Amino acid sequence: MKRISTILLFLLLATTLKAQNLVSTDPYKRNVIIEEYTGIYCGYCPDGHRIANELAAKYQDRLFVLNIHTGGYANDASIDFRTEDGNIIGAKVNSFPTGNVNRLANKAVGRDTWSLYVEQQVEQMAECNVAGQVVIDKDARKATVTVEVYYTANSVSETNYLNVVMLQDNIIAYQNGSYLNPDQVVGGQYRHMHAFRDAITPTWGEDIAPTTAGTFITKTYEYDIPAKIGSFDVDIDDIEFVAFVTETKNEDESTSPVLNANKLHYISAVDENIHPTMLSVGASSAFSCSATQPMDIVINNSGVAELTSLKFEVSVDNAEPVVKTWEGNAAPGQTFKVAFNVDMTEGSHNVNVKIVEANGEEYEESKSLSVKKEGWVEYKTESAETEMTIEVVQDKYGSQITWELLGSDYSVLASGGPYENLKGQVAIELHRTSVKVPMGECVKFVIKDSKSNGICCQYGDGFYRILNSKGKVIVNGAGDFGAEASCVVSIVEGVEEEPEPGEGIEEVTSSINMYPNPVNDKLYIEAEMEVEEVVVYDVFGRPQDHKTTRLQGNLVVDVANLNSGIYFVKVVTENGETVKRILKL
Repeated sequence: MKRISTILLFLLLATTLKAQNLVSTDPYKRNVIIEEYTGIYCGYCPDGHRIANELAAKYQDRLFVLNIHTGGYANDASIDFRTEDGNIIGAKVNSFPTGNVNRLANKAVGRDTWSLYVEQQVEQMAECNVAGQVVIDKDARKATVTVEVYYTANSVSETNYLNVVMLQDNIIAYQNGSYLNPDQVVGGQYRHMHAFRDAITPTWGEDIAPTTAGTFITKTYEYDIPAKIGSFDVDIDDIEFVAFVTETKNEDESTSPVLNANKLHYISAVDENIHPTMLSVGASSAFSCSATQPMDIVINNSGVAELTSLKFEVSVDNAEPVVKTWEGNAAPGQTFKVAFNVDMTEGSHNVNVKIVEANGEEYEESKSLSVKKEGWVEYKTESAETEMTIEVVQDKYGSQITWELLGSDYSVLASGGPYENLKGQVAIELHRTSVKVPMGECVKFVIKDSKSNGICCQYGDGFYRILNSKGKVIVNGAGDFGAEASCVVSIVEGVEEEPEPGEGIEEVTSSINMYPNPVNDKLYIEAEMEVEEVVVYDVFGRPQDHKTTRLQGNLVVDVANLNSGIYFVKVVTENGETVKRILKL
């Protein structure tokens, strides 16, 4: 019935830029799948359908729902949505409605947590991009499925797994608890959406390799569309195909994170000379230190004549449209990408793209999307090359932390982690890395936590920051970022800023002795000369309240009221200032 044939080709970027035309080579943020486990006799499952549908509507082409009917609530031979692959995927599920978001958890989780997982995932950069198309011969019920994968970063696993599944909408049948999702009730029956009907690949995916940055992989499947699966006819007009790549094979692992996912474009040629079909419009995640946003449009030439030119009108937030043009040669059936920049300020915007002309003739098709333009901070310097310092204060679980500083061409300028896990009471540790960056460069700092809980707060008061060559803090990053955080920095000409008092303060050694370090409540200071002043700063240069007393010639600094973390103690004497770093437990 399926998997008649597959064709695999993998090559490096240098040899495939001309060959690939579906998948983007620009880095993008991760798309999401929700595998929702459901059944016709599950009374609360329609509420899960509602929540999943709302998330799909919110994130549009970045989230895809797979409704997998399995378990005791789906057991009915007369109304049977079950599939062999679906039963295998949901074999360990014993609670309904539940689901798995990008296969992050080792078991299905409740519907009240889905949005939290989704929010984390859509802000992460994906290791690979996934795209493809399905060309269907309706009369023969045959589908040619083409999937392309391009790795924009290295996967942690040498072998990943490509999954391609078929879903079906608009199946009218019984559903218990349908009143919880009235939008899907039709004439007393229930409209079942996103129903998992078949896996084109093996259940847990087909292995793909290599998984290093710059690798391009394409696979083609010839698939016979069944006339019926379970109790229901397969209506070709209601099916869709979703492809996703997992890090590992789920059958042997507790988790198998989804690296990226995408809906495959449905191509249907028409008997018209000129018929460009706008398959998708998306904002490239390429970062920039300018008021422009890179955009991508994927177009299929669905007509019978060659496409040689297109004219677009692009408007941002209903402003006066800007005209963009494309010229080239696209044969009938060919899918290609048009890339251009749109002027856009920092923040969220609504963008409308309309085709108004094709091959010099009037034409009309439009798509809208929401775009979030990333902002940036400026690093001023008078030097052709300056030194930037990155400070990362880890929490107890350093093995979960990695970071990179990326150049404008996505080359890795510096990186750090994973670090050693800390033992005992010590729950934080500072890591400092300096890197030289040229004038005019635009860089992006990305920090990740593999367990999606950031670098604070339960396991230590961690954070990150970026300083200029004089110690001025130009980026302050809190540790409660979840799975990932990033910031963009522009190196511009100007007078390099000096730090504020206490800001970016460095440790200075002298004959002054401070102990114990780490400290719980009382810090003792031994000095050979008279101490005029003691000031305690946090890592951001803010003075902290404390009490200093004298005991047998030594100073005692009470730090019991301070939160755990790194602090700097400045001791002023007639001979100058001494600054030392302490760790408060």
